[in-house]
Amino acid sequence: MKLRFRKYTVLLLLIVAGLKTELTAALPVNVRIFTTNIISTFIFSPAEGSYSIYGDGVFLMDCDATGIFQIGIEKDSIHLKTFENDIGNYATIKFVSKPEHAAFKIKCVFPLSLVRTYDDDLEVRLMPDKTQLLLINKVGLESYIAGVVQSESGKTNNREYYKMQAILCRTYLLANLNRHITEGFQVCDDVHCQVYLSRATENKVKDAVLTTQGLVIVDSDLNLITAAFHSNCGGETCNSEDVWAISTTYLKAVKDTFCIHKTNAYWERSIPLIDWQVYLKSKGKKENDSFSKPFNTNNFNQQSGRAIYYVDGSFKLPLKTIRADFKLKSTYFSVTPKGNNIVFKGRGYGHGVGLCQEGAMQMSKSNYTYIDILHHYYKGIIVVDLTSLNYFKQE
Repeated sequence: MKLRFRKYTVLLLLIVAGLKTELTAALPVNVRIFTTNIISTFIFSPAEGSYSIYGDGVFLMDCDATGIFQIGIEKDSIHLKTFENDIGNYATIKFVSKPEHAAFKIKCVFPLSLVRTYDDDLEVRLMPDKTQLLLINKVGLESYIAGVVQSESGKTNNREYYKMQAILCRTYLLANLNRHITEGFQVCDDVHCQVYLSRATENKVKDAVLTTQGLVIVDSDLNLITAAFHSNCGGETCNSEDVWAISTTYLKAVKDTFCIHKTNAYWERSIPLIDWQVYLKSKGKKENDSFSKPFNTNNFNQQSGRAIYYVDGSFKLPLKTIRADFKLKSTYFSVTPKGNNIVFKGRGYGHGVGLCQEGAMQMSKSNYTYIDILHHYYKGIIVVDLTSLNYFKQE
């Protein structure tokens, strides 16, 4: 019989406190890097350790930190060379790290980019149209998580925040591990998956990932949660069903006083009154409706809490539609007239579902633990080690 969450919550917590596993550390993740760049030529060089180079599966040579290689497109193949020698043309080139740890540097030449450094292995293939290179970093899961945490969170936060972010990123990855599997890799390095700009360099980031190694967040049915987060909620987060039409037990609206004095807590946007009138008509507002009444100061107000729809009499329009059409920072705004303009007085930045990053940063500075932070923003969840999760999901 399957064990039920509520009955075994305390036992699971004890297991989480006592178990650490190397399961995820050894698991490689295939990440497409430089996703948003159309790359035709780049420079590869080992940064640490040494590499074996393979062309179409055949061993070519070994290289250490003195090796510098240029990889580019030549006709319908990938051309590999050093400054002194042409090595050859191949369909696939792999730089495989030796048994000890290794890292490599990449600098794109066309288009020109700054140097980035990554852990572990690199595979280079041609995209189907033969006009650009596909670069895949095959990297240990926890090294990838550390890179994501630093890319997403910067270098100035404290360890509790980084621990929280590491658990979120790990949960998100494992719940979305094969988003790009049909394209020959698992995840990309852009916001479509998670931002991953390089290996982690900050010791407190790496320590936070190591401390939380293997920990993920599950719901009451022991399923990995949708680890949604955003920049600033403006004082109140959203229910998932109000934004994505998908109800969950854990992505529920919560009041949040921790973010209201942060950078993205408040914003304003002004547009001409006539543009607003034309817009409302285009969305179905009747021609015979008065356009004087809707622009009273009390026409639409979210000062006391979040709404789902902009409402004017019988006319109703989803706030997420207005946000998308006018490229507003959030759906948490009021509509106020000002002369011949309409002013959106807004709060927060992002979709508003799940964890508020600026609020979580403030909580960590106020001596809340990473567990406190996660339970503040996600309701009825549990942080569990993957080993114990697999055990308790058995029949």
